[in-house]
Amino acid sequence: MARTDALSHTVDGLAGRMRWFLLAEEGARRDGFLQAVAPAVKLPGLVALVVLAVTRPAIVEAAALFGLGVALGVGSRVPLRAFAGRVVGPTAVAALVVAPQAVLLAGPPVADTPLTTTGVAYVALFACRVGAGAAFLALLVLTTRVSALLAAARRLRVPPTAVALVAITYRYLLVFFAELQRMVRARRARTVGSPTLRETWRDSGHFTSTFLVRTLERGERVQRAARARGGGVAGYDRGRTLGGADLAFGAVVVAAATAVVLA
Repeated sequence: MARTDALSHTVDGLAGRMRWFLLAEEGARRDGFLQAVAPAVKLPGLVALVVLAVTRPAIVEAAALFGLGVALGVGSRVPLRAFAGRVVGPTAVAALVVAPQAVLLAGPPVADTPLTTTGVAYVALFACRVGAGAAFLALLVLTTRVSALLAAARRLRVPPTAVALVAITYRYLLVFFAELQRMVRARRARTVGSPTLRETWRDSGHFTSTFLVRTLERGERVQRAARARGGGVAGYDRGRTLGGADLAFGAVVVAAATAVVLA
């Protein structure tokens, strides 16, 4: 495979993965526990669990909250691949970042190795915290449409500017990666032969400038089209009365918070 083919395939694959990461609405259409919970209840509840998870001082508490996240995922029937992809990645990166602490922190050695029990415990605790927080955030994204999340934030009196910034950023990222994928595929389809490294470098500069201009123009057109159809950036508020699923989820959050705080 030519150097340019490898580069274009890599960029194409990266753009596709990012679009898959952002477009996570398959789980929201499933019939599960969290899907039945109102977004205005689900949003503060899961955010509270995230805060609880990342502030736990003991690994047992963090691991228990991680288990709760997995259990909620199973009960909500979220796609396993999508859930694991949003939890394993951040957890692995977090463990890799703090891995040197397993050697640097003072403490008794682990089986005559440079590792210390204090350092290993710290790395494990940090990874569990990140894993639990990522699990709850993944559940929020995978069981709720973005428009419903924005409407819930507006209903919870989140500053309108913050809601608008999140909506515009999300929409622009979708346009950004979709346009990148289209341009890479179009460029690959028009390329004949194997250009030299110098030609590839020159064409990459033209490609980047054209890509940025087209992304800005397409983003403006998408925003104007949404405005013309009556759509805004805060989502539609589909408020409803609380049901059994909302009360059950609230009870789960309160029980989890009480258990880990009093443990």
